[in-house]
Order: sequence, then structure tokens, then C-alpha cells
Amino acid sequence: MSILFGMTIALDIDGTITTPDHMIPDGVATYFKNLHDEGWQFIFVTGRPLSFALMSLNKFEFPFLLGLQNGADLLEMPSKKRVHHAYLKIDVVSALDELYTEQENDFVIYAGYEKGDLCYFRPSRFSPEMLQYLRQVEKLSAEPWKELESFDHFGQSTFPLIKCLGSKEMLTNFEKTLQTLKGIKTTTIHDPISQTLYVTLITHEDADKGKAVNKFMDLYSLKRPLITGGDDLNDIPLLKVGDVRIAMDGAPDVLQDLAHIIAPPAAKQGIIEGLQQAIMRAYDHSD
Repeated sequence: MSILFGMTIALDIDGTITTPDHMIPDGVATYFKNLHDEGWQFIFVTGRPLSFALMSLNKFEFPFLLGLQNGADLLEMPSKKRVHHAYLKIDVVSALDELYTEQENDFVIYAGYEKGDLCYFRPSRFSPEMLQYLRQVEKLSAEPWKELESFDHFGQSTFPLIKCLGSKEMLTNFEKTLQTLKGIKTTTIHDPISQTLYVTLITHEDADKGKAVNKFMDLYSLKRPLITGGDDLNDIPLLKVGDVRIAMDGAPDVLQDLAHIIAPPAAKQGIIEGLQQAIMRAYDHSD
């Protein structure tokens, strides 16, 4: 059996390496540090914006690569140097407005990490309950959000992500409607902040977690075998690019069907056991 140095691990954050409080346990951070010291390279890809991601990832005392908002921005860490991005254009907003006329609540537009991860949103179009939720999410941004009456001329020609919020049923049905829009990619997932809400993430068609990992692999000439791991539907492209694939216990069936390994839940630091099994399997790929 050959010794593996300089191979690559690419993981989702929420529900994969974090506990329900959205933080990374010390045991997981230490295990990752030991793997990095042994020569493993880490990529993290998340639907989170940078300010929220850093609340967890600041625990890591080693360099890594980071894909934000499903791969809309790709950064070197800890320098925060952007090496690639795939942003939506402003015309998507007007097209989405035409489709959104009968929805109970509105969508929000993320400005990007260089603007402090603020969101543009229209308070008058949200229910009081949803506004309360948005105020909680706003606290995770580095800058206050911008309240607007209209998205006409809001000051940016491109941006990384649009987020639609609602029930699973509403968003699953609405995602089918979104298929009429060209040049975008959509994924509906359980909201990592709320126990009850779901979100549909709308990004540029070139922004997904699998494409983000492939871009990093090419830019930095990273070595395979590549281990990938995730827990929700936006992690499907991520798992597909892996040589060894981990799905967390409780992940949707379609994700578990793609996986070679089902790890214990993230609340039990299951990614450690999952990676231990995956690394043994990766040795087989290297022989």
C-alpha cells in the first residue's frame, strides 16, 4: 500500500463538519490539522457567504481553499485572495420579478464578500414573521443590509447569489418555474439557520460546488484521489467529482445513493469516521 501525500479533500460545511450550532468541534478541527500536516490539501465549498463561513472556519490554523455561495466566489485562505468568480447579471432580477408576482414572500440579493456580504431586500414584500427571520440572518453579515422599495438601479451590475425563501413545497414548485430562465443554476435545500424554512439558491450556471472543486484542482494542480463529502442537495455536484464520496447520515436519498461511505451525523463528529474510511479507500485508488 503506497503512502498518500498531497491528496485532496473537498467538503461542504453546514451539516457535514458543523454541529447544530453551526460551529466546528475542536476534535474535527484538530483532525483536519493533522491531515493537513500529513500533506492532505483541503477545499471547503459552501452556500454560506464569507462572513458567516468565517464564524466556523476561523478555527482552522492551516491554509485552505474556499468556495463561497455554491462556488460563485473562489478564494485562497486565509489571505481571502479571489482566484475566480461566476456572477449573475442584473437582467436576472427583472426576469425573476416577473415570475415572483404570486409568491407570498420576496427574494433577497447578495452583494458579495467584497461588500461585506450585505443583502438588498424589499421589506414591504415580506411577512412580519419572515422579516424577523431576515433580521436574524442579517446579524451574520459584516455590513448592514440595504432596504429598498425597488430593485431598479440598486447599484450593482453583477452579484453572486439570489436567495428565495419559503416552505419546501412552495420552493420545490417554484424551482420548476425557474427552469424557464437561462444562464442560472438553482438548488433548493433546508435553510441552515431555520428549523422550518427552505431556501432556493440561484447562482450563475457556472457556479456549483462540483465546478468550484474542479476549478481549484486545475488552478493549483491538486492531486487525486479526491475525497468529497456533503449532506444536502446542493452537494450533489460536489460528490459527483469525487473519487471517494461521503454522505452524512440523514442526507437525502439521492445523495446517499451517490456515496461510497455513509458517515455518522455531523452532530457526532461523524466526518472524522467518514474520512478515516474514505482515506483507506483512497489508498486502494492509489495502488
